[in-house]
Parts: sequence; structure tokens; C-alpha cells
Amino acid sequence: MTPPPVTVDADRLWSTLMTMAEIGTTPAGGVRRLALSDEDRAARDRLAEWLTAAGLTLRVDDLGNMYGRRAGAQADAAPVVFGSHLDTVPTGGRFDGVLGVLAALEVIRALNDAGLRTRVPLEVVNWTNEEGARFVPAMLASGVVCGRFTREEAYGAHDPSGLTFGDELARIGYRGEAANRLRECTAYLEYHVEQGPLLERARTQIGIVEGIQGISWNRIEVTGRAAHAGPTPMPDRRDALVAASRLVLLLRDGAERLRGVRATVGRMDVSPNTVNVVPGRVEMTLDVRSSHDDGLDAALAAADRACARVAELDRVEVRRTEFWRSPATPFAETVISAVAGAARGRGFSAKRLWAGAGHDAKYMADRFPAGMIFVPSKDGLSHNEAEWTAPDDCARGATVLLDAVLVLAGAV
Repeated sequence: MTPPPVTVDADRLWSTLMTMAEIGTTPAGGVRRLALSDEDRAARDRLAEWLTAAGLTLRVDDLGNMYGRRAGAQADAAPVVFGSHLDTVPTGGRFDGVLGVLAALEVIRALNDAGLRTRVPLEVVNWTNEEGARFVPAMLASGVVCGRFTREEAYGAHDPSGLTFGDELARIGYRGEAANRLRECTAYLEYHVEQGPLLERARTQIGIVEGIQGISWNRIEVTGRAAHAGPTPMPDRRDALVAASRLVLLLRDGAERLRGVRATVGRMDVSPNTVNVVPGRVEMTLDVRSSHDDGLDAALAAADRACARVAELDRVEVRRTEFWRSPATPFAETVISAVAGAARGRGFSAKRLWAGAGHDAKYMADRFPAGMIFVPSKDGLSHNEAEWTAPDDCARGATVLLDAVLVLAGAV
């Protein structure tokens, strides 16, 4: 008779999630746990207690990344690493990031309950400053570990009040040793809420993530001519805000014509921003995303055409400058297959998709075989206090994580 598979304890996982959500809870039921804040320190302390209680060996590196190691039969083998982050945006929810960390802990607990050992070691990871809500850029600590940024760049990053990453890391007591950084990895898995509506709309339980979309961040400057709101006739105006508004709609229309492209104008600064002055200048941002770098290039070409059209129609100057790009990052087929097989083996419905947001898995994929697992987000909400993923969905994703880890690490 075939023994029953190892399984997670759904009630224990949910209880752990809700206990962690008490740290930094907001009046609206969300969570505010900014990176390297007092709330982040309290969450880290609690995670450290749980990891140690589960028999893991804890170490902290010089970026504050926390690693809990479970020995494997091959002690010196590169580990299978899985986890996510505990930090949130200012008005975040109870699942973004933290679900991946605590589900990883639950995988360890389930393996302990079953007395099951893996061939290679396992490591649960909590990455520092994934969100970038306090210290820019996002995914800062995993970026240093994976060679995208230097430690000096990370330590010098500062929050709006001028406090630096390095000083705050030391203040909360989580400035560890560079020798503790992750150096090798058999495979990396990150379990996360989708943060979008696709799984819920498709009534699908598991998202098999094929990669992370490429991102292009741009600054667009529209220069017209400031003028008095009263004496200046409408035909004589070179209104930068009218031109910018037209451009926003053209950018949206252009993205809708390109398959799989998303374009967002998220910020707009108007000058002189006075009630009785025709705006003379507008600076705005353009965020473009696509699962293919060709899609980014096509979207930016369409944006340039829109800029030229607006410049002619409204008699203004328009200049677009790209100031940051993150290429599209496909995940490793070995990890994707492990996730797909785990979902299929448990009889869960699954859908392949690309991640529209940035994750630490992006930088890990630059160095190691990596992949992600998604579960549905109610109404597609995330970075919102009303963020919700049902207990059953949380448990299903943790189960897929468990089974995929066992495939990648090898049970003995």
C-alpha cells in the first residue's frame, strides 16, 4: 500500500500568518511593516524564534537577509532555497511576501512531522527590502547577493527622512556577516499571491509562473508656455497639462493595441501648479511592462509616436527619457516543471502565466535555476489593506511548494 503523501497543516499555516499579521497591523486590517523599521525588527525576531524552534540553523548576512538551514543527506551539496520577504508597503496587506516566508516555514514543519529527510539541504530565506517602499530600489538585498548592486549602494540608500539603509540595519540588530551570504543554490522557489485578477477570473487554483515581465521606467517632460488664465484666449494657449492629458490617453491606447503590454502613467508634476495660470510644464512617469523585451521596444516606439503627435497638435515640446530597465526574465524549465508536476499530482487546476510585478526571484534567476508559484488574490488586490487570499488557497500553494521542493531536493 502506498503511504499517504507528506502534507502541510493548513490550520497551523493560517494561524502563523495571522499571528505575524499582528505585527504592524493597521486600523483597516492591513499591515504596515516597512523595511528595517521597529515593526520589521519585531517580525524578524518572531521569525527567528520559529525557524530555530523548527530545528533550523539561522544565519544573517550583511544585508540583513535571514537564512534558516535544514541539513540534507549530502551535507555539502548546494541547497534548495525558498522564501520571500516580510516587509510591506505603507498600507499593505497580510499576504504579500509574508505568505512565501511562512509557507516555507510550514514546509519545514511538515517535513519534521513526517520525519522526512532530503538529499540536499533546504534553506528558508527572508529577503530584506523587497518592496523598496522605504529604501529605493526594490529587491535591494537580493540584488546585492546576486551581483546587481554593491553593498555600498545598498548601505547608502536613504529613506525620505534621510536615514540610511546601513545605519538602520545596524540599529535594529540585523547587520550580519558577509560570509553568511547565499553563495550556491541548487534551485530557488518563491511562493507568492498573484497580486492580479487572472487566476481568480479563470477559477484556477495554482499559477505556474514562467518568468517575470520586463519593465521600462521613463520620464516624460512636456514643455508648453505658462500664461495668465484670464486674458489668454483658448486658441493662443500652449497648455502643457492639456497636452500631457492627451498623451496619457494615447499611451493607453497604444499599449492596448500591443499584445501583452501594459503601460501606466503613475505620477504627474504640474508647474507652476497654480489655480490661475495655464500650466507651462508637466513631468510625468511612464511604466511599461511586457513578457518579451521586443514588446518593451515596440511599446516605447509607440510612445515616441504619441509624443510626436501631441507635440504637433498642442504646439509643445515633448521629451521621453528611459531611466531604468529590467529585462524580461524567463524562469528555469526544471523549476517550472517541478511546480507543474506538483500541482498536477495533487489534482489542482493550474495556469501558466508571467509575473507582472518585480520579485526577488528575478535576481535569483540571473544566477540560479529559479521559479515561482502563485495563488489567487481576491479581486486582484494587492498593496492594499483589503488584500485577501483564502485559507484554502494559502494551503494549496504551500502544498505545491512542499511537493516541488521535494522534487528539486530529493527525498531520502
